[in-house]
Amino acid sequence: MTTYNLLDEPWLPVRWRGGRYAGTAPPSAVGLREALIRAHDIAELATDNPLETISLNRLLAALVASALPELANETDWFKAWDAGQFDANRVDDYLRQYSTHFDLLSPVRPFFGHPQTDAKEISPLSRLQHAATSGNNALLFSHDLDSVSQTMTFAEVARALVASQAFAVSGGAAKPFYYSHGPLISKAIFWIRGRKDTDFCLFRTLLLNLSPTEKVWGNPRHGQGLATWVADTAPAPLQNRQVAGISDLFTFQSRRFQLVVSDLSIVTGVRCNQGSTMNLLFHDPYLAYRKTDNGPTPLRLSLSRALWRDSIIYMMSSSSNDHPPRTFEWLSDPSTLVELDLTTDTPFLVDVFGLINDDTQAGKIHMWRQERVTIYPSIINEVGRWNALQEMLDTPNPHINDAKKMALKLREAVRAFANRSRLNKPYESNKNGKVERTRLQRAEQSDRDAFVQMIDAESRYWLALGSVFDTFLGQVATLSVEGEELQNLQHRWQTTLRQTAQKALRQALESFQQDARTLQAQAEAELVLRLGTLYPKSDKSNKPETV
Repeated sequence: MTTYNLLDEPWLPVRWRGGRYAGTAPPSAVGLREALIRAHDIAELATDNPLETISLNRLLAALVASALPELANETDWFKAWDAGQFDANRVDDYLRQYSTHFDLLSPVRPFFGHPQTDAKEISPLSRLQHAATSGNNALLFSHDLDSVSQTMTFAEVARALVASQAFAVSGGAAKPFYYSHGPLISKAIFWIRGRKDTDFCLFRTLLLNLSPTEKVWGNPRHGQGLATWVADTAPAPLQNRQVAGISDLFTFQSRRFQLVVSDLSIVTGVRCNQGSTMNLLFHDPYLAYRKTDNGPTPLRLSLSRALWRDSIIYMMSSSSNDHPPRTFEWLSDPSTLVELDLTTDTPFLVDVFGLINDDTQAGKIHMWRQERVTIYPSIINEVGRWNALQEMLDTPNPHINDAKKMALKLREAVRAFANRSRLNKPYESNKNGKVERTRLQRAEQSDRDAFVQMIDAESRYWLALGSVFDTFLGQVATLSVEGEELQNLQHRWQTTLRQTAQKALRQALESFQQDARTLQAQAEAELVLRLGTLYPKSDKSNKPETV
């Protein structure tokens, strides 16, 4: 019988820390056992798929939490941090207990699989990969056909299996109930990067994402959720199953997968059915939540919006409904930073992963991606700094020109250009001193809006602003946010907003033919961007604009 035990088989691609590997040529992949025991020598996982990267990182976190439960205690956590590596004997003893449950091909207890799915139909292996074309799914990256059998190595299957349990998408009939989302669909998952000396360090990364607090590990009074490999039998599908603890959450089985292996020991297909659906007892500690009409809602990635624009959410000071990832809260605590010999203005790099689906169409995926952002404990902890950041991006104060308001001004400027160049109509009219926006027929308005969308000046604006945002973010975190220094910072930011919008407008319009009407349209657009109107009041027109 063919076996493929994930504790020892090399299926996790890793990047070793530079200059710290003492052996000969290091392998490019390791098993779970080596990944944990030598985590201090590994910089990071090195998969080519963001969904696999975060799923495998959470799997490693669940393993550490299960093997070393004392890390939930702050004192033991700092002892481990100071030791610089995991206790190899403790890790090995734990893994040995459940060694048979990590066999990918086991006929009775397959890892992250099920020996009996109740599914008669065999699906192609593309079922395990969102990037592969299968059935009537949208064409994304491949042109494979279901009728042409695909093969994958055991390592590829194992990585895809772990990601599929986390990022399974709802839609379609299944047993014992319809397919529902996996736990990470439509969420932005924040993963702190641990660094030692000049390189990243997987050991520190795992510890920083296992903050010793009940908000991360779960409330023991609600039960100690166990990792899926602990049970002797594969989990039965349950609806609204209550999840307690990170080991349970990070190894949640949303599907029952049964690999089909040929006589040549090749995985040729997969049977699939619905696993359990989730009823959380506590929030995922890697997610940021914001207040909505439906209560606290996880922040998610957007198709057209860079994540840094939501930094006032994921660096928000904790409140009753809104909060940053729980791991950020503990890391930002001044007492934690003192123990780690760090200061509150220390920047931390955070990888953010997410899959964006269509909520109105079951099973439809738009995209997935990985971003990297910087967080500062001083902004999370100090209300004054967070307020300064909010004033930069999206302040409720109508007298302050923030990034969002400038984007809206840019949109109006492009509308003014479209009115004149496309429809030969002014943006505004002035009748006896009363300035009114030109009314357009519905067809004209649709034509104008499509033209504005084609010009797409806002994308240029946000892209350019994103390239300088980290510089200003660092100043908010480190400079004084009171008095003259705050005013100077706000002035530099607002000057940057104005210049970025002007540059975006010029670049968006420079390709148009330079006839008289277009030149007039450009002039009117620049006037609207600068003053907000084609008819500034005479008593204000000569004054410097206030930004």
